[in-house]
Amino acid sequence: MKTDLEDLPQVILSKRAAQVFKEACSVEGKSPEESYMRIGAKPGGCSGWKYELEWNAPEDIRSEDLTLQSSEVSMVIDRKCLTEILGPIRIDYAYKNLVEQGFVFEQLVNGHQCGCGESFTPVRELKSAEN
Repeated sequence: MKTDLEDLPQVILSKRAAQVFKEACSVEGKSPEESYMRIGAKPGGCSGWKYELEWNAPEDIRSEDLTLQSSEVSMVIDRKCLTEILGPIRIDYAYKNLVEQGFVFEQLVNGHQCGCGESFTPVRELKSAEN
């Protein structure tokens, strides 16, 4: 099945987030070249949905998944999750202090994201509100 990636929401991984992912792979004894960052979401949080990140191997990729590249990191994401829930996003890594550090998601559309940035309103609800 041919995929036109230009029609899909953009997923941008910052260089800092990519470096943290690659370092985590190495520390865990996993090859960064054969590792995938799975990006997803699940119901929860004060805005309806929470972001998810996990490590995947090539054999974890499913037929409904898309594989994308950003900042020299391979990412995998369920097509429906990307188009109906997440929409265009940017993922960074914040180092505020020893307690407040981790991956940070930024919606690239005008949606509702809670104050802590851990949950959000899915893009399909934003589209239905516009109509």
